[in-house]
Amino acid sequence: MNRTFFSSTSKILSGLFHVRTKFFLASLIIVFASCNKESDVGIDIQPEEDLIGLYVTDTTTLLTCTVLEDSLRTDETPKVIVGKYNDAYFGQSTCGLFSQFSIPGNLQDIYFGDGAILDSAVLMLSYDFDFYGDTLVAQTFDVYQMTEMIYKDSVYYSNHPKSFYPGAIGSLTFLPRPRTSIAVGTDSLPAHVRIPLDMNWAQIVFAQSGGTNLSSNTNWLTYMNGLYVSPSGNAGGLLYFDPLDTLTGLRLYYHTATDTADFTFVVNSATAYYSYFQHDYTGADGDLTNQLQNPGTTTSNYNYVQSNSGLKTKINFPFLEMWAASLGYPIAINKAQLLVTGDAASATDDFPLNTRMFLTSIDSVGKEHLLLDMFESSSYYGGSLNTTTNEYKINISRYIQGVINGDEENNGLYLKEIFGTENGRRSKIGTGGATSLAPRMYLRIVYTRIN
Repeated sequence: MNRTFFSSTSKILSGLFHVRTKFFLASLIIVFASCNKESDVGIDIQPEEDLIGLYVTDTTTLLTCTVLEDSLRTDETPKVIVGKYNDAYFGQSTCGLFSQFSIPGNLQDIYFGDGAILDSAVLMLSYDFDFYGDTLVAQTFDVYQMTEMIYKDSVYYSNHPKSFYPGAIGSLTFLPRPRTSIAVGTDSLPAHVRIPLDMNWAQIVFAQSGGTNLSSNTNWLTYMNGLYVSPSGNAGGLLYFDPLDTLTGLRLYYHTATDTADFTFVVNSATAYYSYFQHDYTGADGDLTNQLQNPGTTTSNYNYVQSNSGLKTKINFPFLEMWAASLGYPIAINKAQLLVTGDAASATDDFPLNTRMFLTSIDSVGKEHLLLDMFESSSYYGGSLNTTTNEYKINISRYIQGVINGDEENNGLYLKEIFGTENGRRSKIGTGGATSLAPRMYLRIVYTRIN
């Protein structure tokens, strides 16, 4: 089944790479606001070699290797991921959710009524329409009560789990249907997952009615801590959920002598939550496991990029300055475009290639930085997948000019998924030293001699 993927540019702010501020650089919004520069006009209309005074090279040496991605900040992202998949090329990936569930609307002194009797309890997760993997494989979600607090004003990363009680308080095995409405009683509701919770546990929660633990949201969160939702059993795919939707919450159904009612603890702007990612590359491609077991080893076969704090590809240009110096005259870079091709055989209907990638530069202490090129328009920068050719084109003219001028450090680049915290996509790609068996990655430079 073909899987669509959102391209909302506003979501670029949630986790491009490891940062320690509450929100990502707000200035990145201008990536999508400006126009192409005059120096690029005409280059895409006719072949560069036909333009007078322009020179072209695509033989720059690229040394590439696959490395583990750093942990990503995943607290309060617009969507969360829960699920598990097995991939012949990338091994197994597992995503879970740690989340508080708050008393809504700053209500206080929650009391369910005299003689109220609990009927059932359910944890609801509202689908975010999209998914990654196979929805024809049944998945199992287990729910655990956390034993550690999480806090709204704190930062949480994708590789740091919180502690929880070992016994599950709820479990559901189901076929994912993220685009199909469901019947609840006599109502037809938008697509969401409903995990029934253990009545003994729910009865303890319900018994807090009228007491200190339900007198305020602060007291409630201190008492409850939160819930951990984890996949188990079969590995089919990753499911995306909207934590702030009204159909996400912990709902109690109860009745009194005169009426039936329900109460829902919600995820809102005051609620802390974050995604937890795990990867096991034991059953992955032999070429991938070799690169991970021998860090820094360049390859002539394939490289790999994976979301969810999985994998990134490091690209080095070891002879770039030497090449520029060998020309014997100063040059101006009109266009420098990195071309990356995905391996068609590894792209399936269930596991399509990454929709969009981006590059970060690396400074002398290993810290990553956005390229100046990314602050141009999205049409200039590129990085989106051409689904016909399985190719990505990323313009890095300003970066290459900076390296040649000595204004940028040439410590290499990382190629990464742009929405790394909010989708599960991955790509097997060609390398800078590709053999005839693999697609090639290369840098195409168009330049002008400066007299």
